[in-house]
Amino acid sequence: MTETFAQSRSSRTDSGSLALRLRRETAEAHEAVERLPLMVALMSDAVTRDAYRRYLVVMAGIYAPVEEQLYGGLSEELVERLGVRPKMPALLRDLSEQGETWTPRPEVARWHEPLEPLAPSDESALVGGIYVLEGATLGGRTIARHLARVLGDAFGAGSFLDFHGRKTSSVWKHFSQELTALAEAGRLDADGVIHGALATFDQVHRNLAQWGELD
Repeated sequence: MTETFAQSRSSRTDSGSLALRLRRETAEAHEAVERLPLMVALMSDAVTRDAYRRYLVVMAGIYAPVEEQLYGGLSEELVERLGVRPKMPALLRDLSEQGETWTPRPEVARWHEPLEPLAPSDESALVGGIYVLEGATLGGRTIARHLARVLGDAFGAGSFLDFHGRKTSSVWKHFSQELTALAEAGRLDADGVIHGALATFDQVHRNLAQWGELD
């Protein structure tokens, strides 16, 4: 890509809830991630358990540094209000269940690029990054159902992909409402949140694109 998603973002400041603006202005970035070979392969009817295991390793290599930066820069009060929590523990449980012990291995460190720096004091941009990770739980549940159908018992618990389980919709609704409320109260800057979301999408896309397919 010759320009990042953040650079290509519309500069419109039209009205509407922050949650709706985020959905609209990150739609292109979201769709680009879904089109990547790795993600397409995961939704194939020919997907294997080995492919799923590799996917978990790839995601651990992305989530470990990203969550450390995003959650490390936010107050416990704000994290609790948004109703979110890190997903890395769930990833590690799934990896263990699949016979994998994940560590930041050299092959992971070699390709991984640090998340585009977001100033630790820039609360809005950090929340934008959390929006990307939390939004992934919606598609994750769809992927989990597909893998459970194709792989059967070999899929296991799916703690990462089906992170919130039956509460997925209600958790997302709460998160979206809090985003908008915080922006309306002046706690978050809407443009800053969108910038953080696009910067995170851009980094995730670049890292995932380097893996190619899951074979």
